[in-house]
Amino acid sequence: MERLTIRPQLATLDAEVPSGDWLYEIKFDGYRILAQVDDGQVRLMTRNGKDWTHRFPELAAALARLPVKQAVLDGEVVALTADGISSFRELQEALSHGDTGDLIYQVFDLLQLDHRDLTDNTNVERKEALAALFDRSGWKKDDEALVRYTDHMRRQGPALLDRLCDMGLEGVICKRADGRYRSGRSKAWRKVKCIQHEEFVVGGYSQPKGSRSGFGSLLLGAYDQQDRFQYAGRVGTGFSHTQLEDLHHALEQLRTDTSPFAERPPDARGVRWVTPSMVVEVEFTERTRDGVLRHPAFRGLREDRDATEIRWQRAEQTPAPPAPQRPRPASVKRGDAYVAGVRISHPDRVLYPEQGLTKVALARYYERYQDWVLPPLINRPLSLLRCPRGLDTECFYQKHPHAAISADVPRVSIEEKKGHADYVYVTKLSDLVALVQAGVMELHPWGSRVDKVERPDSLIFDLDPGPDVPWDEMRRVARWLRDDLEALHLTGFLRTTGGKGLHVVVPLRRGAGWDRAKAFARAVCERMADREPDRLTTKASKALRQERIFLDYLRNGRGATAVASYSVRARPGAPVAVPLRWDELTPAMRPDRYNVDNLGRRLAALSEDPWAGFDDARRPLTLAMTRAVGLKDKEV
Repeated sequence: MERLTIRPQLATLDAEVPSGDWLYEIKFDGYRILAQVDDGQVRLMTRNGKDWTHRFPELAAALARLPVKQAVLDGEVVALTADGISSFRELQEALSHGDTGDLIYQVFDLLQLDHRDLTDNTNVERKEALAALFDRSGWKKDDEALVRYTDHMRRQGPALLDRLCDMGLEGVICKRADGRYRSGRSKAWRKVKCIQHEEFVVGGYSQPKGSRSGFGSLLLGAYDQQDRFQYAGRVGTGFSHTQLEDLHHALEQLRTDTSPFAERPPDARGVRWVTPSMVVEVEFTERTRDGVLRHPAFRGLREDRDATEIRWQRAEQTPAPPAPQRPRPASVKRGDAYVAGVRISHPDRVLYPEQGLTKVALARYYERYQDWVLPPLINRPLSLLRCPRGLDTECFYQKHPHAAISADVPRVSIEEKKGHADYVYVTKLSDLVALVQAGVMELHPWGSRVDKVERPDSLIFDLDPGPDVPWDEMRRVARWLRDDLEALHLTGFLRTTGGKGLHVVVPLRRGAGWDRAKAFARAVCERMADREPDRLTTKASKALRQERIFLDYLRNGRGATAVASYSVRARPGAPVAVPLRWDELTPAMRPDRYNVDNLGRRLAALSEDPWAGFDDARRPLTLAMTRAVGLKDKEV
């Protein structure tokens, strides 16, 4: 088979969907692949000419059955989630494990057919020929096929983009209906993204802090028109533990003594420089005026790209007219901002340095996702983690209201050993924003509500892995716990913690007191630990938790708390504690997978609440249940 010489046509980034006679297609998040078929032989080539046939053996075998003598196809290899959304992270996981049997080749163009060159045909004509080929193959109507036809629309491009963004998809590709196929980047093909993401080259990395391994953040760059390597910002979130270790090992092989950037990046103390050859894909919200990324998150390594190809792509936008200025009250300082009617002082104070996440951005996060954040919080006493000046300064837990917390945030008086003490709770968005204004960075609610503080309405089992506990073990133990609870007629709901562990949360009817709830949770955990003492423990001592999972039942004592669903954590990367369906507990999932930057995509893609039916699943904690786990009546 002769080596393929055609290079793919590339789309130019645009801010708006063009109008007129265009074809509009779904933009997929995968690897661009040209497929060459010749008398049953197949070759799969990346956009820069690398032969990746060996990496996609199942796709090559499927394409070999295509009813043609010869053809060249253009498309995207993707991994689809259960919701039918292409996931670059899952694609990389599949490739790293050699588990490629479920990957899909989404074909959107036909460049040659039976030795006829179609590149001078219009986009419409080539799509018609492609559709006819798929009809002959029987694949066009086969939802299970590994090779699939990518359909298009001829009108209503802006409406399609809105719909795709609502579904959590990548965006839209726009092609002139009368355009011809031309290698290289062209304005005849345009891409409009729901969330911005681009490829960058790594020029250095910072050292990890705290318990983090590998590295702290990657310093990113891209080449300008004069081939100077320009600084584009840092990315420190979105990495799994394995990726931190693997990337760090690869970066160590690229170490160099001098900075590759045209100008030295800011705050470069302790940075280790590398030869700029590693390409990564990063998503972000926007660029600053200087071109630095805002709120970046790592998406994956791009082994299919050469570093010298990576150029800055910036969508052209017409500046919006300035918003009318509202009169500023005399008590408000210049630069203050308002969210939900609450004044945010020092709105540009950076709380998460590696992401550039500011105080006002955190408040707007809660404003944007209030329909998800508020229900698990409302009317529950709160313990708070405050970091008034951000993550890199002093942080401390606080049970009782500080003077910094607005008096407008409601309080409840709760009896303690030394008398009564106030706790704050929230009833609406403005209460939550007021806590952000006071420097609160984590929210930890009680397992009861203010109207019946002594009657818990949930149990929380915290699975906390010791060092070197593999993820597959966490998945196994979480499912084991779920099954044990089901045998007791209780339903467990799954949540990532935004840290290392998992929570299994059980909804209860309010009846039993704290002592019974804690004793029951302890007995459930001890039964499991007794069966596998080498793998599980109920002892909090770190010395006893090496290579074990700590089954933490202590979250169920009076006054004990656990992080709230959708609360941002005070950790590098701004991770978020996120409810999951049990079928999402996959090898690709990680407890810190979701953060303030990528949560929106997840929520947009959901067809229903992962914890749908939570309230309907409430059961009383009965004496029969406590006896079933070995507790005697006098113990509860």
